[in-house]
This record gives sequence, structure tokens and C-alpha cells, in this order.
Amino acid sequence: MTEGNIFSGLKVVDLSSFIAGPGAATILSDFGADVIKVEPPEGELWRIGQKIPPQPHSEEPYPFQLANRNKRGVALNLKAANAQQVLQRLANWADVFIVNTPHSARKKLKLEYDDVAHWNPRLIYADLTGFGENGPDATLPGFDLTAYWARSGLLFMTRDAGEPPTWPVAGSGDNATAVCIYAAILTALYRRERTGKGSYVTTSLLAAGVWSASVFIQAALCGASFYGLHDRTHQPASRARPGDAEDRANALRETRPSCAASRSRGDRHQRLREADPAGAGEIQRASRLLRRIDRDLATEDRSADRVLDGCDISIDGRFLRMGIANREAVESAGKSSGEGGAWSRGAGDLFQ
Repeated sequence: MTEGNIFSGLKVVDLSSFIAGPGAATILSDFGADVIKVEPPEGELWRIGQKIPPQPHSEEPYPFQLANRNKRGVALNLKAANAQQVLQRLANWADVFIVNTPHSARKKLKLEYDDVAHWNPRLIYADLTGFGENGPDATLPGFDLTAYWARSGLLFMTRDAGEPPTWPVAGSGDNATAVCIYAAILTALYRRERTGKGSYVTTSLLAAGVWSASVFIQAALCGASFYGLHDRTHQPASRARPGDAEDRANALRETRPSCAASRSRGDRHQRLREADPAGAGEIQRASRLLRRIDRDLATEDRSADRVLDGCDISIDGRFLRMGIANREAVESAGKSSGEGGAWSRGAGDLFQ
């Protein structure tokens, strides 16, 4: 830990396993927090994750190291008679307690929020589950593939037409969920600075998956008309040739499913010209620019880089920054943040 990091002096007990919970603790440790990882005497299963198919096989425990760097460790048998004494010492020491044990086992181990919070009223108790606190699946263990990807619908949405779902990259949903619970912990720490009180915060793999799929889920709730799945077999060639722009547009028009209320392309453009002549002109300008991109990419004319770099297109008052060579602008545009499906109990002063 480097002196002066934002979380220097923050103390975290990580009782979680696999990726999402440990990942949140690791982010805290990256910024200076003192994290103690608690494992069973035999070690958690993710210590040998590199030997569990389909993870790339290695003798080096790279999955465990990735999710648990910077941490100190302690082995503790939570079923032992004196385990509660050790837990009490850890809870009294800690600012943050991260747990992802299924609630049915947590009750038997006396590891629930009410069991721990009375030892330290300022404690932030972070609860990570597979499918949420309530409902028929609340007691089930959850994993990246099942809870985040499959149950949320993401696995169905991210496949090609006519193809079965594929196996996502390991940890992709877990890591997204880790950021959600990390954000919940920070919200609770900020509340504690204002009120002096600890909090219970929670999210789930399912909640994070639903958040990631929320545009389509909200569309369904609004009764929107959906296009079909991406149809790779009917897409045009990846490298354009001169004159391909109109062919590409025709191919897209032929393969794109139409909405029930849609009219002909000409009618739609005519209505747009009548309702918003300026907007129609901007769209035509954008279309011409995209055709130029097609031609320049086909001929490998890098002079397009100079033309496109810094070119602004305004559509309906919103500006799109376009530039093939402007890598810095593209990278900086990708550095955005959003809210996840994390909620805080007892934080009414912040969330009302």
C-alpha cells in the first residue's frame, strides 16, 4: 500500500469467494485499503480455477491472483466452536465486511448482518448474492454464467440469428458485478461520513445482468418492436469496394425486419423533410460522409484520416465526434461510468 492513497487506513474483511466479491475488495485494496482475505483451511476453490475447464490451463493460479492481489490472508473454519470469537474480532477491526455465502448457510454460521452489526454499528456489511435477497431462488448459489448471463437474458441477446448461445469470457459478469458492489460500499462509506452510521448494502449477479440488459428490458416493458438477432450470414463483405455503399444499404433493407407500423423508406424520408428540413439535411450529410469512408477504406487512402479527424456531425442538436485516426478521442469517449444494480438499506437520507 502506498502512503496517501485515498483508502489508506480503510480496513476490509473479505469473506467472499470466486470473483465478484473478492473483486470489489481488490479495487478497494488497489487504492490503499488494508484487506484481510478469510478462507477455509483448505483454501477456496478459486485457488485452482486455472485447472477447471474451460479456463486456460496453467500451474500458475492466475485467476486467484487476479481477484486477490494486495490482500493479507487468514484461514478460519467458520464451523469451529471458537469461530464466532474470531469473527467478532474481525468485525470490530473492520470498516467493511464483504460476504457472498448463501443465506441459508449464513444463518447457520451466524454470519448474517444482524449477527455481525451489533458488534460494530459503524460497519459496512456488503452482501453479494446470485439471485437477490428475496424470491424462490434467493437461497441458491449463483454464478457468472447462470445468474448474470443466462437469467438476465444477455446470453440470448448476444448471439447471432440461428445460432445457439456461446460461452462468455470467464468473469465478465462477475467483474461487472464487482464494480456494482464496490459502488454500493463507497455510497455507504460516504453516508457514514455524514451520519456516523454503518449500513447494509447488497446487489446480485442477476441485478447486474439486468442492468446490463436494461435497454432491451425497458424496451420490452414499453411494448417496443424489436428487430431480429444479428444475422451474420447476410452481412456484406467486411472490406468495402468502391460503389459498395448503396449495395450495403440495399442488403440491410432486405434483411432488416420491419416493424408493424413501418412505412416505406421514401415515405419516412418525406415526412422527415416536411417536419424537420434541417434534420433531414444533417442525416443526408452524414450519409455522404459514410459513403466517403467506404471509398477511402476500400482504396486504403489514409488521407481520409486528415479529413475525418475532428469532424463534427450534429443530428438533432447532438454532436457525434468522428475520426478514424483520432484514437485518443475514441478512447476517452469510452471512459464513462454508470450506476449498477446496487441498493443501500437504511440510507433514507440519501435515497429519498
